[in-house]
Formats: sequence, C-alpha cells, structure tokens
Amino acid sequence: MATKKKKRKLRWQVKLVIIIVLIVLYAFFIGTKGIFIKEYKVKTNKISNNMHGLKILHFSDLHYGSSVDEKMVKELVKKCNETKPDIVLFTGDLIDERHKLTEEEKQIIIKRLSKINAELGKYYVTGEEDTEQALAILNSSGFTDLNSQEQLIYSNGSNPILLLGKDTAKNYFESNDNTNIFKILALHNPNDINDYKSYNLDIAIAGHTHNGVINIPKIKELLINGDYKKSYEKVNNIKLFINPGIGTSGINVRLFNHPTIYLYRLNKRFS
Repeated sequence: MATKKKKRKLRWQVKLVIIIVLIVLYAFFIGTKGIFIKEYKVKTNKISNNMHGLKILHFSDLHYGSSVDEKMVKELVKKCNETKPDIVLFTGDLIDERHKLTEEEKQIIIKRLSKINAELGKYYVTGEEDTEQALAILNSSGFTDLNSQEQLIYSNGSNPILLLGKDTAKNYFESNDNTNIFKILALHNPNDINDYKSYNLDIAIAGHTHNGVINIPKIKELLINGDYKKSYEKVNNIKLFINPGIGTSGINVRLFNHPTIYLYRLNKRFS
C-alpha cells in the first residue's frame, strides 16, 4: 500500500514538473510572439457625424532589442495597416534600455515605422527609456511629439478632437477648456492620470506596466507597481486604457498576455 502511494505521489510530482516546464517554455518562446488586436468602442456625443467610426490605433512599449526584432516590427506595421487607422498613437519606450542600437538597426526601424499609414497623422509621447536617439527615430518616421504641441484633428470639416500629452495638457487646461471638444490624453505611465483626474478629459491612454506581463489574477496585480491594475477602468469620468505593449522589459517573458495593440472606434452617441 505504501509503495502504491509513493508511486502516485511520484507521478503527480513528475506531472507537476512537466507542467511547470511547459509554462516556462510557453512564456519564453510563445507568449512573446505574435501580435493581437483588441478593439474598444468609445461612445460620445462630443463628435460630429463625420467623426463617427473614426479609428484610433494605439501601441506602446516596443522595447526594440528585447523580444522584438526587425521581423516583429514588420509584423507590427502590417497589423497596424490592416486596421486602416485614421490616427496612430504610440505611448513610449521605443528601444529597450539593455540594447545598444546600431546605425543599421536605427535605419531599419525608421524604414518600417515610416510605412505605418494614418490619414490624420501619427503621434507619440515618451517613456522613461526614450533617449534622444529614440525621439530622432520617431520624428524621422513621421510621428509628431504630443508633449511639444497639442493637436486638433479635423475630418471633413467636422468639429475637431484634441490630442494632448502631459505637458500640453497642463498648458491647455491652464489657459482654456472647450468642454464640447472630445479630448484624448496620451501618457506613458498610467499613474500620471492622478494629476489630471479633475480635468475635463474623455479618455486617457497609457502603457508602461505591460499589464503585469503574467496575466494571472492576483499574480498580475503583484507585478504592477502602480495604482491602476486593469487594462481598462474609469478614473472619475475619464476612461483609462492601459496597453500591454509589444516588447518585454527585464526578462523576455509573457504569460497569457500576448503583445497587443488597441483599436478605439469613436461612435457618435445620439441623445
């Protein structure tokens, strides 16, 4: 009897080891590959009929040189263009801080990102790992810095929507506030929304946390060093979306949390 119990225990131990090994292999070699698209519908009565259905694509935390190489950037561009976005927003951390970028890689990234098509423009804010080199790449790829200048976006003579970065948001709300304009605040760190909770913003988008890298309840929350643990939540009246990013930071693993880009569709609310 004791021998049978030992055998059963041994079998369970072997199964457990196999499961753990498979999870680790998945996290390293499968979880970091492929790019998913997650779509959100954002309803508002602040946009005109011409803006109904406007598509805003959001990607973040590329971390080139981590789990991301030229092939992954090429896939990212393909996925972006498949959605036919009107606007593209990038929320920081272009190059992984552990990676020493070569001039050849720099030109490759510029070449690839330049091929992202967006009729109403491509825009970015910076993350803590973005150096002058990263900014030069983004600028050369046709992206506009939202922390340098707020952007009013028009479509077919419609009422505009307003794109803001951290610095431009402060300047905007100190000088004026048109309550009838739909406003988007682009951040890198979602914790920065705490400085804008009382402002008349409609949505805020961010990255930085990678949504915990390991998407298992309780464990995920422990891995996020910040106030906001979900991919979407309301902060006062502001809808906050946190993108899980494309690359990795630290260890090159992702578990049940694939590289993902967000697509927001603005829908006119008739009331």
